[in-house]
Amino acid sequence: MWSINWRKHMAHEDHLLKKLWMRFALRGVQFADRHAALDRFYRVEDPWGMESPRELFRFGETNNLIRTHLGCPNRILELGCGEGHQSAELLKISNHLFGMDVSSRAVARARTRCPTATFAVGDITSTQIEKQWVPFDLVVACEVLYYMKDVPAALAAMQRLGKACFVSFVDSRRERLEPLIAAIPHVSWHRIEFQDLGWTAVWWRTTRDFSNHIN
Repeated sequence: MWSINWRKHMAHEDHLLKKLWMRFALRGVQFADRHAALDRFYRVEDPWGMESPRELFRFGETNNLIRTHLGCPNRILELGCGEGHQSAELLKISNHLFGMDVSSRAVARARTRCPTATFAVGDITSTQIEKQWVPFDLVVACEVLYYMKDVPAALAAMQRLGKACFVSFVDSRRERLEPLIAAIPHVSWHRIEFQDLGWTAVWWRTTRDFSNHIN
């Protein structure tokens, strides 16, 4: 009994330390392109709590929405892949995944977690994106747009690279992001809820002609 209580105590302490680290490390990073700060954030493993029931539920709902409305894409570009937690889920509905993140620490862990995927350090403007994969069948940006300084430019880049796009964002960022995404033609919206937390999921097919690309 003592050992069980001790493990619970240590888990609680670890949770509190991660929350304090998040408050410190994420100051001033939203809508700012502060890549170095985001890399420092990954000095601790799983700082976002991606193995929590909340995030696992979001991953499952994301996959369901993609399968239902966009089919099973052959090639996915995942922006802000982090340590590869959602990458592992996206691999269940696709054949090839190319993940990118601005944190080299996160990408190193993603490569270990998902050895069959391809990962690179960079952002959506990076030359690291494998051009032979363009157009991607789907470009995914889940919980990452609010760490980009120029969101409209990021959305435009997503549409240049993919036949379809999927983004999600937490409720606290709806006021900033919804008007920018609503300007895109033919978008579809869905609300994801888990207990007292909610996200908005949005997807659309792009109108760009990719017929001159070799797949």
